[in-house]
Amino acid sequence: MSGESAAPAGRRRAPQQQRSRVRFDQVLDATRDLVAELGPDQVTTAVIADRAGVSVAWIYRYFEDRQDIFDVIVLDAVHRLWERTQQAARAAVGEDWRQAVRHVLAANTAFYVSEPAFVRLWRSEFRSHAMLAANQLHDDDQARWLYATMTTVGVLAPGPLAEAACRLVVALADRGLELAFADDPLGDHVVIDQLGTALIAVLEPYCLPSP
Repeated sequence: MSGESAAPAGRRRAPQQQRSRVRFDQVLDATRDLVAELGPDQVTTAVIADRAGVSVAWIYRYFEDRQDIFDVIVLDAVHRLWERTQQAARAAVGEDWRQAVRHVLAANTAFYVSEPAFVRLWRSEFRSHAMLAANQLHDDDQARWLYATMTTVGVLAPGPLAEAACRLVVALADRGLELAFADDPLGDHVVIDQLGTALIAVLEPYCLPSP
């Protein structure tokens, strides 16, 4: 079709025309709402098409299947969560580093509350290889960024043990938030508080004394 181009691997096409892009976003928005309302196992392409006001055939022009739609939603959320983490860390510059850790954790918690479809998909049987691979890349980037930032500002003593601690902090934060939102859409505040304490404890042995 004129004006449409081949999509990246994993999707049939990437919409280029304005009307197609609007419909594409409608499909994603509809899917997010349906996943939050019904759970991903009840969300079929037919249900998505009906909510989004498009045909099932139109969906299959741009997505392989419902898993492909789920992947797009999760990968977008992972990317935005990474941006939110960096923004929160920058906003906490000047605070005691322990308070900054809790500030960033609070920002991540708020993101989870605002993205129930992401939370449900991430904890579901639909967590695909594409989701896991992209999340691992973001975790690796985040750990490197955390180490570089904390050493640059003179909070963390450089070295391989500190690097390993940063990787553990990122992995622990992922798992801790997953547990906090397992049964509570607002996040279990006891688990989140304990998670903050655990993150601080992992980093503390490698942090330089305050001047």
